[in-house]
Amino acid sequence: MNTIAFRQGQIDALARTLLASPALYSAEMRHCLALRTLVRAWSQYREDRAIVTGASVIGAECAAQRDAFLTLLAAVLADRRSDLAGAIQRVRQIAIRPLANEAAETAAIVDAGTAELAAVREVAASPKLPSDPAARLLTIVRVLRRSADVEGDAVSVTATSPCWAVNLLAVADPALFGLSPDPLPCPGLVRRRLFRADRDVDRDRDDIIELLLEALQETLCEVARVPRAAGAFGEAFPGLRVNSRLFEAWMLLFGFGAMTPAQLARALPCTKTGAGKLLSNLKDGHFAAHHGSHEPFGCAVSFPTAFPMV
Repeated sequence: MNTIAFRQGQIDALARTLLASPALYSAEMRHCLALRTLVRAWSQYREDRAIVTGASVIGAECAAQRDAFLTLLAAVLADRRSDLAGAIQRVRQIAIRPLANEAAETAAIVDAGTAELAAVREVAASPKLPSDPAARLLTIVRVLRRSADVEGDAVSVTATSPCWAVNLLAVADPALFGLSPDPLPCPGLVRRRLFRADRDVDRDRDDIIELLLEALQETLCEVARVPRAAGAFGEAFPGLRVNSRLFEAWMLLFGFGAMTPAQLARALPCTKTGAGKLLSNLKDGHFAAHHGSHEPFGCAVSFPTAFPMV
């Protein structure tokens, strides 16, 4: 518990100093952080709902599920003017519009998920929950656990668990989970195994503490990675023209992890040829990698980050 409190203190310090300063954290950096958070949230959502395609949140695969994810997340955002709301709009701007049958599938998923999200939110917002984050999350999980097995199989119940809804709310409204006074989105607070009908409370508590620490640590690292990415770009590309869009292109590539020229062109916006040149410039500077004409440009730089306990 002390370790969780220490991590919360680190997040509070970053939120009040680094993130709160326009001089230290520019608008481009905030947008990049929001995009990276959305990418993490989409990855967790795919895991929670056993979606095996659509790894790229701006790709053409799995458009119905992706658009449902964006719609459900936007509907429960605590602040509709937040950076995360802007990231959702940016993804909708870049992604290819869904086909008619995909739009119908999206509507069905949203209709089915809205009630479940509301039910989970009601549980998470209860004034009777403990204030300690681990105890609070443990209580939420056990209240939401569906004890009825499917044909006597304790594992099978996880397939219909509300795990995805808990994790979506941890991104959209993390204050519900008592994470910190200035809570930042924390994708991946819970996993489907926690909703198994045959688990005991001690095992749940241990897993929840571990998952909480992992989520807080990754949020800390993400906040720190973006300024490092911006700083590395500034060192590699000094003296760019004022109207250069290369830095914006880099922040988008670092945010999404991989982009095609067509996707970047829709994001900026600019011509597809111009976007291709920007990505090629990043490749020449060793910030992007490209492995074929039909493949997207991928981010070629990583920034390992750690926040020790002492």
